[in-house]
Amino acid sequence: MASGQFFDPLVALRVAPLVSSTCTLLFAWDQHFFLSLFNDTSELRKKSAPMLKPYFNTFFSRGVFFVLGFIAVSTSTGISNLYSQPAALKSQGTYWWYAAGAALSAGHLLYVPAVAPHVKALAEAEDDDDVNGILDEWLKANWLRMVTVDLGAWLAFGVGALSTLRV
Repeated sequence: MASGQFFDPLVALRVAPLVSSTCTLLFAWDQHFFLSLFNDTSELRKKSAPMLKPYFNTFFSRGVFFVLGFIAVSTSTGISNLYSQPAALKSQGTYWWYAAGAALSAGHLLYVPAVAPHVKALAEAEDDDDVNGILDEWLKANWLRMVTVDLGAWLAFGVGALSTLRV
């Protein structure tokens, strides 16, 4: 089995960052889609306001570990690819795609200063605070992060994996 006939560890390594960055991108999209439903209409905004703080606190405290896990896997397997037969990746023109994917995956964390104030504001919101407005700001930051670093990492790893494996 170590022969690679049934399982090739190098193929798994080449594909791993694509799989984990897909998870990151889908999680970001799901966050945007499902949380934006609370603010879809003025009637929904009014009805959702009382439950947004407890919902978001539970949602965020559970989800942050998944997101950080996916980012860690994407970044670490992207970097591992750079050290596993780098000459082969360079000859196939995919070395820099894996490097870009790893950098963009780690770049997700560069958005923490833009997102953290909104997370804190939602977590500490008082009854008279506009929680829907705070959520709107979080959704904007989440969208920007998703379409820049999350989508960018996914595209880079996709090009890298598909070009390397010649699928």
